[in-house]
Amino acid sequence: MFRLFKTVQWKMVVIYMLLILMAMQFIGAYFAREVESYYLNNFSETLNAQASLLATLSQGYLRPNEGKEQSPEEVRQGIDNLITHLVKLNGANVRVIDSNGTVISTTEDKRTIGQRNSQPEVTIALLGTRSESTRIDPRTGDRVKILVLPVKGDNIVYGAVYMAASMEGTYTTIRKMNGILASGTMIALILTAALGVVLARTITTPVKEMTRQARAVSDGDFNRNVRVYSDDEIGQLGMAFNHMTLRLKEAIMQQEEEREKLAGILRNMSDGVVASNRDGQIMLMNRAAEEMLQVTMGECADKELTLYDLLRLPPEEEMPLHAQVEPLIIEMMLPHREVLILRVTFTPLQHDSGKRGGIITVLQDVTEQQRLDQQRKEFVANVSHELRTPLTTVKSYVEALLDGAAQDPELSNRFLKVTMSETERMIRLVNDLLQLSRFDSQGIHLRYVETDANQLLRYAADRFSMFGEQQGVQLRLEVAENLPPIYVDRDAINQVLDNLLSNAVKYTPEGGSVVLMAQANRHLKRLYISITDTGIGIPKRDLKRIFERFYRVDKARSRGQGGTGLGLAIARELVEAHGAEIDIESEVNQGTTVTFWVPFYRGGTAG
Repeated sequence: MFRLFKTVQWKMVVIYMLLILMAMQFIGAYFAREVESYYLNNFSETLNAQASLLATLSQGYLRPNEGKEQSPEEVRQGIDNLITHLVKLNGANVRVIDSNGTVISTTEDKRTIGQRNSQPEVTIALLGTRSESTRIDPRTGDRVKILVLPVKGDNIVYGAVYMAASMEGTYTTIRKMNGILASGTMIALILTAALGVVLARTITTPVKEMTRQARAVSDGDFNRNVRVYSDDEIGQLGMAFNHMTLRLKEAIMQQEEEREKLAGILRNMSDGVVASNRDGQIMLMNRAAEEMLQVTMGECADKELTLYDLLRLPPEEEMPLHAQVEPLIIEMMLPHREVLILRVTFTPLQHDSGKRGGIITVLQDVTEQQRLDQQRKEFVANVSHELRTPLTTVKSYVEALLDGAAQDPELSNRFLKVTMSETERMIRLVNDLLQLSRFDSQGIHLRYVETDANQLLRYAADRFSMFGEQQGVQLRLEVAENLPPIYVDRDAINQVLDNLLSNAVKYTPEGGSVVLMAQANRHLKRLYISITDTGIGIPKRDLKRIFERFYRVDKARSRGQGGTGLGLAIARELVEAHGAEIDIESEVNQGTTVTFWVPFYRGGTAG
């Protein structure tokens, strides 16, 4: 019930009815007062007119007549006739009283004739003054109007006319008029309520539709329109609302398109982007930034991480990022990688009012770039060192020969052998460098042929059997006799085997062993080849870099063995060119196992 009166429609109806009711009350009160005044005045005027006429006519009977004397009976009969024919008031009681206060004639009880009337009104009238009053009849309870007029002439009072008339008829008429007014008021209220409902619906129906439309728009439904019922202000409001909805739909669609574009750009950017507010709280982070920093936007929100926490930066007091102009290079240790090197650029935002805003941070992963740059520097340094050492040796021995050592045949022969050895070492180094350079610039071009795996492995073992005997290392071949044919570049695989077997024999102490094994995996259609030695081994920390160019575990010992530091790098390049993989496992002073696989022959295509 109370909810009903919360609606605009019923508020308008109730207010409209209250206004009409108040107007009708004021009008009714005024009308009732005027009606009552009118009927009471009319009643009094009529009663007064009748009394005045009766008093005037009665004067001829009550005034002494010098010419003709009338008996009391004649006077009474004359007055009775006057009362009977002249007094027309229904229910009015009339008495005619002489100057002594005696009742001469009456319309009431005839027994009162001849009796003296001592009522105050009569006494006042006999003194020559008109008297009027209203009383309640004790017998009936009716309101009675009493009017007493003196009968006089030439300033002599001859008697009085007494009239008492009931006013209930007049008040009954007044009540009927008030009842009619009340009925009219109720009918007016009913009609007002009906018209109010119609009027309120005329106004509120479009408003309700606009309300439903506003709720639909707030829920994202822009396909509905408000029905326009008229061309008045409400109709114009509905048309304006429809136009606003259309414009709002277009604006939101445009905003969504821009947001999708921005999201797509941020999502597909290779650089990381982090947006933070002026307090450093993370507001936005794209996928690249999440992958770089190994943290999600949800984790940042849950842990309430700031930009300083995210990038492991000093507090704002020590490093205000809004004043940071030049990019920073930051190194970070993350759980699932050794080190992350980031180039970080900060772009502070400013509000139109000039107040400090947030910061857009762009992250560039330069770990690989830094690593390649470091490798380039190490490569140049290693090449320079590798070439300078044999050249220095050659120069020293040539100078010694020029200084007279050539005169000693035994000494000159030894010096020339050393010079030849160092020259061959430089040739091997240059050849390896040229091969890697060719791989980098031209790629690796392989010539796949169907190859007998058993023959290939036996040939490799035979090539290094003599070298193993010279080093005091036992070389064994452990392969099955029925290995399937493989589809490879024979020269490339021979070079891989040569590099691996050469390293295994060189870094295995005298009395050790090297085993060349092969095992076929027919489910994967791969042939796994492994070289296992009992040599000095490789520390765990060096295993991840062992395939890098010029990387050596023990540089002094490697040079002493005549290595260039490029054999494993070349082996990996050639294996990966076959679409295969190479792996190494090692324990210090226990030995090393290098394993790689090559594909089976499958109708002329590489596996």
